[in-house]
Amino acid sequence: MLLRRKESNKKSFLNCMNRLSIVIIYSFIFFALHEATLNAQEQSFIVLGDIHYDRMQDHDMEWLSTKPDDVRQVKEYTRITEEIWPAFSKHLRQVAVNSNSKVKAVVQLGDISEGLAGSIEKADQMARGVVKGVEAVNMPIPWIITKGNHDITGPGAVEAFNKHYVSMFRKQLDRNDITSANYAHRIGENLFVAFDPWDKREDLLAVLEKNLSSSDAKFKFLLVHEPIIPINERCWHLYRNEPEKRAKLLEIIARNKAIVLTAHLHLYAIVKRETPFGPVIQLSFNSVVRDLDRTSAGKIYTKYGWNLATDRPEWQPETIVQRIQWLNEESRYVSFFKQQELPGYGLLSTNPENGEIFLEYYSAINKTPYERICISDLIQ
Repeated sequence: MLLRRKESNKKSFLNCMNRLSIVIIYSFIFFALHEATLNAQEQSFIVLGDIHYDRMQDHDMEWLSTKPDDVRQVKEYTRITEEIWPAFSKHLRQVAVNSNSKVKAVVQLGDISEGLAGSIEKADQMARGVVKGVEAVNMPIPWIITKGNHDITGPGAVEAFNKHYVSMFRKQLDRNDITSANYAHRIGENLFVAFDPWDKREDLLAVLEKNLSSSDAKFKFLLVHEPIIPINERCWHLYRNEPEKRAKLLEIIARNKAIVLTAHLHLYAIVKRETPFGPVIQLSFNSVVRDLDRTSAGKIYTKYGWNLATDRPEWQPETIVQRIQWLNEESRYVSFFKQQELPGYGLLSTNPENGEIFLEYYSAINKTPYERICISDLIQ
């Protein structure tokens, strides 16, 4: 009797364990599939600021010698291109390759080249060299590139850009319809709109509005080299002397809930500006890497206002009154601000399942992010 009861208890225990095992297995499968679904929908993008790719043979040194500060910059950027860029670009490629296909593109925000070639022939040679430099990285993903001021500076630079860079845009994105640096490209639920403020068309803002509003993509990003919101003492920002154009630009961005990706000032910064049509979030990037081992920023600014100008009084003191006025006016609308000089790259991730946008910013070639910020929380 006792033996039969023990056997019965044993069978009950085994049956219970079998049911429990089945529940555990099914739960594991459910959560694994759920996680796989979320991961499959998440997409990431490497974001680069200025690069200033440069080679000494691409300059007419006689022409350049009349510009002492540009000579200094060329010497610095040719050294960075030769000594730093190979390791930095190799690291970027590894990020893309090791992402299990989550990273879908490289977004480069202008000044991919140093410019200042000095002649029509050298400008053409420089543009061809930059295209080869991009191809040499051998990325498994396309590049989405916008125009920078250096890319069109110097004799023959505009013509070389239109000939070689625009052709590179078409090839990288497999898009025969791209004819300028004003274009839109969609990847999944992400729309990237490149904006060229040097385009002289009178309806330029209408073109931008059409590029942004004609897509139903969940996430929209505006790629423009020069910031729209000033972020340091220089106050270099788009349409700063054309308030009506700037107001219209801010309205277009806010109405379309586009996030601005910008560069130009060699700074990493995040700023949120309120408008009557919703907030504008601007993310600034700096990819002029001088030290591959750098892991931390210098001074970090979190207070927005006139202090940005007075903190650097030595920079163009003759214009400081105007710049203080700009910053004071802008500070009325800025509700979040963080800025620092920290070269590296960003990894921007979007997930249409939960509507989240995250930015991880990496210093130089570090594998651990300097910080991770939920951009979608800022938009709320």
